[in-house]
Amino acid sequence: MNPKEVKKYKLLDVCELVAGSRANKSETGIFPIYSAGVNPIGTSDEANCPAGSIRLTKKGTIGNVYLHGEPFWAEADCFIVEPKEMVDKMYLFHWLMMKQKELAACYEGAIMPGLSLHRLNQLDIEIPDMEYQKQVVDLLEEILDMSEWFIQSIPVEIGLLKRKSQGFLDDYINKFKNTHNFGG
Repeated sequence: MNPKEVKKYKLLDVCELVAGSRANKSETGIFPIYSAGVNPIGTSDEANCPAGSIRLTKKGTIGNVYLHGEPFWAEADCFIVEPKEMVDKMYLFHWLMMKQKELAACYEGAIMPGLSLHRLNQLDIEIPDMEYQKQVVDLLEEILDMSEWFIQSIPVEIGLLKRKSQGFLDDYINKFKNTHNFGG
């Protein structure tokens, strides 16, 4: 699996960063409101981002990347990453995920640091042909699915091992009691 062609770009040549905006919170809203963190900060009656949007935090937890499976409202402390035609959205998402440390280093300011578009645009991204991008995404998704299954199975295995070890301990105690007389 080799790409037919690979071109090097500056990050902001392959995507547009659309700033979020202040939301009107609603007690009865159905759309989560996301700012700079992983958890929603409230709900809204409206969404300004469709399902499948990539969110990049620009304040607080600078440089964190999220992919949302549902429509939501993007607050002002984050960007929505919109890929341009030369890059597959999921390829860009995985690239951003792998570069979170570099993204986090693209800040300016000391008191209230924020993500710097100028510094972000210093990051180089190599973009292979679209067919290769889709193959890479398929492979990464398969690997992630397998690792997710593995990670989810760990607590189940730990529970089984605990029950098994408790059974061995109970058997040992019963055998010990049966072979030793503790009566006075």
